[in-house]
Amino acid sequence: MVTEKNLSRPPLAARLKSIPPFRVMDIVEKANRMELSGNDVIRLEVGEPNFATPELVTLAAKEALDLSYTRYTDSRGIRPLREAISCFLSHRHRCEIKPERIQITQGSSAALFLAFSACLESNDIVLMSDPGYPCNSRFVEAAGGIVKRLNTDIRNRFHPTQRQVSEAFEEQFNKALLLGHPANPTGYCLPKELLKILINDCKAKQSHLIIDEIYSDLVFEDYVSSLFLGCDHWVIGSFSKNFNMSGWRLGWLIMPDWAVEKTNRLAQHLFICPSSIAQYAALACFESKTLHSLELNRLELKKRRDFFVPALSELGFETHGLPDGAFYVFADASKFTNDSKLFCEKVLSEAKVSLTPGIDFSNSLSPTWIRFAFTQPIFRLNEALIRLRKFLNANL
Repeated sequence: MVTEKNLSRPPLAARLKSIPPFRVMDIVEKANRMELSGNDVIRLEVGEPNFATPELVTLAAKEALDLSYTRYTDSRGIRPLREAISCFLSHRHRCEIKPERIQITQGSSAALFLAFSACLESNDIVLMSDPGYPCNSRFVEAAGGIVKRLNTDIRNRFHPTQRQVSEAFEEQFNKALLLGHPANPTGYCLPKELLKILINDCKAKQSHLIIDEIYSDLVFEDYVSSLFLGCDHWVIGSFSKNFNMSGWRLGWLIMPDWAVEKTNRLAQHLFICPSSIAQYAALACFESKTLHSLELNRLELKKRRDFFVPALSELGFETHGLPDGAFYVFADASKFTNDSKLFCEKVLSEAKVSLTPGIDFSNSLSPTWIRFAFTQPIFRLNEALIRLRKFLNANL
C-alpha cells in the first residue's frame, strides 16, 4: 500500500534492484549464530585460511602506531611499499615491473573498481567467466558497465575458450575481458598459451585485459606461472590471501604505462589514500623471515589439497581433479542434491560443516555445485569428512 510517508522518500538507484543475494552470507550468519550458541562448526565456506598475519607484520604495525604514522600518505601508496612490491614481483616473474605502475589500494576490491572505473564508459561491456566471483559483476555495474558472462564447463577447466572470446568480440564491441588466475571458485589456472592468444585478441579489438592474480602466489604445480606477460594489461594483487592480511584491506593495481597518470588522478578523488598503518605494516611482508613462513603456509595448503580433494571424491562429490592453486575445490554434488543452497543449509544444521553453495558463482551451471574451502588444518578437514559421511549415510 502506498502511503504519504512512502511517497516522500527519494528513490534508491535502480541498479540496486538487480543485485542478487550473496547466498553464502546467509550461511556465514547462521554459522556465526551456531558458534555463539556453543556449537562446534567447521568453517569451510569463507576464503580465509586459519593462518595468522605474520608476526613481523603485526610488529611493524605497532611500531608505525608508536611513531604516529597515522596521517594521509601519497594517494598512490608510500614509495617504499611500491618499490618492495616492484622488487618482489620483478624477481618472482623475471620481468621488470616499475614501481610507477603500481597503485596501492584498499584491498583487491578497490583495485578492481578502480580498474573498471578507469576503463569503462557507460554501458561498455565486460566479458568474464561463468562461474566466477560474484562481486566482480558489481564492480563493473558500479562503474557503469554491463557484464556479459561466458558460460564455461569442466571440459575446459571453466576457462573461456578462444572461440568464445572471438565470437563475443564479433557480436559487439566489448571493452574489457576479466580473467582469474587461479580462479575463484575453481582454483584452476589459465594455460599460458591461451592467455597469449587472448592478449592478442584484446589488442586487436582495442579491449582492456584485466587479470585477477590475488591467488597467484598460492599455486601448487611447477608448470603454473604468473600471467604477467607484458605491460599493456592490468593486474590485480592483494595482501589478503598469500600474506594472510584479509582484515587489513590492502591490495594493489598494476597499470599499463599509458594509463598511470589518469588512473592515479582518479584514485586521488575516489580513495584519498590506503590505510597508512596497513601500508607500513606491509613492508614487513617482504622480509626473508616472513617470506619463509609464507612458503611453509603454501606447502601446508598443498598438503591439505592433496588430502581433502581425493577424500571428497571418495564420498561421491565430483571434484574433476586437483585445483592448481588457491584453497578451493569446486565440486558437483548432483549425486546427492538438485539444490546446493538447501543442501548446504542442511549440512550446516545437521553436520555442523559450513559450505558455500555454487549458485553464488554461476548462472549457467546446474544448481548442484558447491565450493569447499580447505582453509582448516588437516585434522579439522578430516573431522569435516567424517561428519559429511555420517550426514550422507543418514540422508541417502
